Amino acid sequence: MMHSEYKHGGDIFGAVRSTGGSIDQIHDFSANINPLGPSPAALQAINNSLHLIRHYPDPRCSELRRALAGYLGVPPENMLPGNGASELIYLLARVLGCRRVAVPSPTFIEYAEAVTAAGGSVRVVPLDEEKAFALPAVALKKELGQSDAVFICNPNNPTGRVEKRAVIQSIVEYAARENKTVVVDEAFMDFVAHAGQCTVLPLVEKHPHLVVLYSLTKFFGIPGLRLGMLIGSVPLIKKLEAGKDPWSVNTLAQAAGTAALNDKEYMEETRRLVAREREFLFRAVSLIPGLTAFHGEANYLLIKIESDGINSPRLAVETARRGVLVRDCSNFGGLGDRYVRVAVRSRRENVVLLDVLKGIMGGV
Repeated sequence: MMHSEYKHGGDIFGAVRSTGGSIDQIHDFSANINPLGPSPAALQAINNSLHLIRHYPDPRCSELRRALAGYLGVPPENMLPGNGASELIYLLARVLGCRRVAVPSPTFIEYAEAVTAAGGSVRVVPLDEEKAFALPAVALKKELGQSDAVFICNPNNPTGRVEKRAVIQSIVEYAARENKTVVVDEAFMDFVAHAGQCTVLPLVEKHPHLVVLYSLTKFFGIPGLRLGMLIGSVPLIKKLEAGKDPWSVNTLAQAAGTAALNDKEYMEETRRLVAREREFLFRAVSLIPGLTAFHGEANYLLIKIESDGINSPRLAVETARRGVLVRDCSNFGGLGDRYVRVAVRSRRENVVLLDVLKGIMGGV
C-alpha cells in the first residue's frame, strides 16, 4: 500500500520503494512538471559544464541572472537566485521576521510552514469553491490590516486559478499605504496563455514592499536541480543576501537554467502541448461518473470526488497500486478529503491516467 509522510507530490522514489517497481514504470501526475522534460539545450549545457564541478559555483549566478533579466524584463540587481523557490520562501519568512501573516486557503502549504518555522503565526483567508476559488481581495486587505504580510500564489496551487494583475494590484497598493509586505508566487505563470495580463512583475519597481517568487523547475522541467528566483527591491535583496547560505545554487543548475531561458522553441512547444492536453484532460475527467474537474490555467487540474464510496487518500492509494501517482489534496487547508490534483502530461500518459480513474470510479 502506498502511504508516505511526505507532504508534497512528486515523491517518485517513495513510490518505487512502496511498489517495488522502477521509476520508468510509474506515471507521476502528482508533481506539476513540464511533460516534455528538460530542454535539450539545458541537457547539453549540463554536459558541457560537468568539468566545472571541481570549482565552487558562481555565488552571484551572473549568467543566469542576465538571462532571466532578458526574459522577464527585470534588472539583475533586483534578483536573488535560490535552491528552488522553497529555499527563498523560508529565507524570506526568516529575514522578514513577520509575526502574523495572511494566507489564502487552499494554497501551497510551504508559506504557512515557513512562517511557522520562523516563529510567526498564520491567519487563513478561505477561498470559496462556489466562487471558483477567486482571490477574495477585500477579505485579504481586511486581514492584512492586522498582519505584517500576505502570501499569494498566482496561478494558485492546487486550484489552478489565475488572477488578473488588477486584482492583486489593489492589494499591493493597499499594502504600500499600510507598510505591509505582499509576496506573490508566480511559479506557474509561464504556463498561462495571457501571462502578460496577470504577472505583477511590472509593479516591483514602484512598490518596494512587493516580492515576486519565480520558479525555473516547473516550466523548464528540472525539479531535480532546484532553481528559483526572488524578485524585489534592491535593499530587500541585499538584506536577504546577507542571511542566505552561500553557493546554494549549484553550477549545473545555473548552466541548465541559463540555456533553457534561451530555448524559445521549447517554450512555445510546451505552451502548445499543455494548453491542448489540459483541455483534453478537463473534458475527459468531467465525463467520468463521480469526478468533477475545475478549470485551470496552469499545468495541472484540481479534481473533486463527488462519489461517497471513495475519498482522496483512498483514490491516491488505488491509483498508485496501478502505477499512477496523483496528489491527494487532503493536507491542503480547507479542502478536506474530496480532492486530488493531477498534472497535465503527454497524451499517452493522460490516457493511462483516465483509464485508471475510470476503472477505480467504476468499481466504487
